[in-house]
Amino acid sequence: MEKIKNIIAKNDSLVCVGLDTDITKIPPHLKDKEFAQFEFNKDIIDATADLVCAYKPNTAFYEAQGEQGIKELKMTCDYLKEKYPDVLLILDAKRADIGNTNNGYVKFAFDYLQSDMITLHPYLGQEALAPFLDRADKGSVILCRTSNIGAGEFQDLRINNKSLFEVVAEKVVKLWNINNNCLLVVGATYPEEMEFIRSKTDSMFFLE
Repeated sequence: MEKIKNIIAKNDSLVCVGLDTDITKIPPHLKDKEFAQFEFNKDIIDATADLVCAYKPNTAFYEAQGEQGIKELKMTCDYLKEKYPDVLLILDAKRADIGNTNNGYVKFAFDYLQSDMITLHPYLGQEALAPFLDRADKGSVILCRTSNIGAGEFQDLRINNKSLFEVVAEKVVKLWNINNNCLLVVGATYPEEMEFIRSKTDSMFFLE
């Protein structure tokens, strides 16, 4: 939380730039380079590092390239941590599994890539996500009310007269955030729901 507050103050920004680097859409002058995804990311980072508070690479675009993609994701993370260590690195991986599996995800995200935060599914509950939540030096960004069109299929379901997304928000705020390292994903495409969730979460940071 201290790192979040410091970079927001330093750059006077709440902007998070997604590094969802689709290899098919990289500019032609970069496509022939050995590490095209990294070079594209590097240019974006260098051009915006004083204007943002975070970068958010989505692992799918790198995993799709196999070994090469994972290498370029690592190169991107290393470059950001070495040259702009004050800026947050959020790994957009939306992980969630049983505890033993999550131990592997934790090592990859936090120890290998050295990300500051990772996006997570809440569906398996607090016990399963403990390997993430217990890392007090790292952030867990929990999906709450997502921005996609079909989000309401499950997130709007009523449970004891509450929407599922409200239950998730309350669980995170009251029970999961014992290390003050939780954030919520709340899509700005649903402003009424966002306002409602904000009323339940006080000053918790949102990833929109």
